[in-house]
Amino acid sequence: MLLYSSLNFYLRIINDLNKSEMLLLLLFITQIFGFEIVNFNIALKQKNLYLLEHLVNEVSDIDSEYYGRYINNIDFIRDLVSPPHEDKIRVSDWLNIYNVDVIHDWGDALHCVGFVEDVENLFQVDMIKLSENRWYSHQNYVIPEQLQDIIVFVDGISNQPRSYLPYPTERVNSPIVDDSYSGREVVYRLYNVTSVEDVASTISVGSIEYQNESGFSMADLLESQQMNNVKLRNVSHIVGNDVEPDLESQLDMQMMATNVPNADIWFWDGTDWLYSLAVNMSNSKEIPDIVSMSWGWSESQQCSITMCDNITSQQYVSRVNAEYMKLALRGLTIMVSSGDSGAPGRTNLDCDDDSDTVHAVFPGSSPWVTSVGATYVVKSNATQNWTTPLCQQNPCATGSQEYVTNKKDTGWTAGGGISNYTLRSKHARWQMEFVDNYLNSGVPLPINFNRLGRAYPDVSVVGHYCPVFDSGKLISLDGTSCSSPIFASLVALLNNHQINNGKPKLGFINPILYRMALDNPAIFNDIEEGNNWSTEGNICEERADGGSNFGYKATKGYDPVYGLGTPNIGLMIEWLDTHT
Repeated sequence: MLLYSSLNFYLRIINDLNKSEMLLLLLFITQIFGFEIVNFNIALKQKNLYLLEHLVNEVSDIDSEYYGRYINNIDFIRDLVSPPHEDKIRVSDWLNIYNVDVIHDWGDALHCVGFVEDVENLFQVDMIKLSENRWYSHQNYVIPEQLQDIIVFVDGISNQPRSYLPYPTERVNSPIVDDSYSGREVVYRLYNVTSVEDVASTISVGSIEYQNESGFSMADLLESQQMNNVKLRNVSHIVGNDVEPDLESQLDMQMMATNVPNADIWFWDGTDWLYSLAVNMSNSKEIPDIVSMSWGWSESQQCSITMCDNITSQQYVSRVNAEYMKLALRGLTIMVSSGDSGAPGRTNLDCDDDSDTVHAVFPGSSPWVTSVGATYVVKSNATQNWTTPLCQQNPCATGSQEYVTNKKDTGWTAGGGISNYTLRSKHARWQMEFVDNYLNSGVPLPINFNRLGRAYPDVSVVGHYCPVFDSGKLISLDGTSCSSPIFASLVALLNNHQINNGKPKLGFINPILYRMALDNPAIFNDIEEGNNWSTEGNICEERADGGSNFGYKATKGYDPVYGLGTPNIGLMIEWLDTHT
């Protein structure tokens, strides 16, 4: 029987291991001897965020001499934003009193671990076992008064993350929607991808999941690649759990792997909500070039997802955005689904809250991600000379015209809107002209939205009838969970072109996308019809002026329905050749 209740003892006797190895061994030890441990992160006060943002803008601006000179030095980034060392010592001393240990010092965050009893005493809470190796408290944690100037919040103590699962929708038999598969061959045709050659194996894309029990089937992934005439490639990096396959993960992984042949594919599954995974990623030595996330929730209700104590949802959003900035400085491109429930979001599914009609979804509304909306393909009598087994053996979409998904035609509505928390004049200047033009165009607008906020999505691609193999069976799935990984794969093709021509990868791509649209509007297929004022649950009321209190209406140019439009990859490559 173990005689010591402090992790310090065991850390000392295994000090030849690195911290990650220590943690894994401790998990093993505690399981063998029946001890239970809690992992959590302490977010500390940051400094120099203005400088961090300045550096991100410099490496992302093609007119800057520092364009593409990403900083992948984790220690530099930590030192930039970290509070004074003496402040962290104060926190460490407090933790030591209660035998709680710091596994990782991430500069502005401390990754900690302790036995359940010690953590309960530390925060003055009662912990409840949620699942294996997963504990939480319904009570608010307590931070000593003398440390409240340095500790911003604690993540992993009183949060019980809510799964953001695909909302079940019924198929709609619309006379205008092409209910045929949108495989690689269709994607390449729609977006003018003329080259189907394998990319360099150094080009990497990753899928991010949050369920903590997410998984994908390698057999299904390989079958999807084979049916789309893609060179078979296994997943190279699995971070976190990979358990029983779920449809969300299957969709994300297959849409990435089949549209960017031979790329290095990652699967990254997180245990907690946005902050925990973002801070883990930003402090990981190795990350992919591009990631796609198909998760989100209303900006104003982030703390209902994580039950974050002592801070507001706005503060939580700001802290996550800081982590995204760090990742952007390292050259990571982050794609995020714009949501599947229109501008009202899942917090107003029935369009019944007339006082709060639109809900910006985070992280889709973050200025440091590329937010991706979704379209469907309009039915067409055109014929195609199909070359992939998928389309030779199954019906594939033949049309070339696209419209935004909506409740009436597809059973769900692509998200879009304007952030309440992020000012575009401060954090999204690259879209200023576009959004101002939209707001001043005379198009009927909703009520109760922030005219000064960051607008999203940035782009849209097809998100309807996406082909997915599940247990060897071909099915179709819908959603921006499909469109986000598709666009991630298309940007990976652009990265491959850049690298092959001795140029840096694209990194935080939003400034480039809007610059492309300014220089050559034809780079994006502008769609002037449609709206996002329905949800997955209801079609919201239309006003007499042709608008709605519950969403936005498409018009010529940028709009918070389609964003800039759908991409023309061929023209994008031409632009990159002359401007980067």
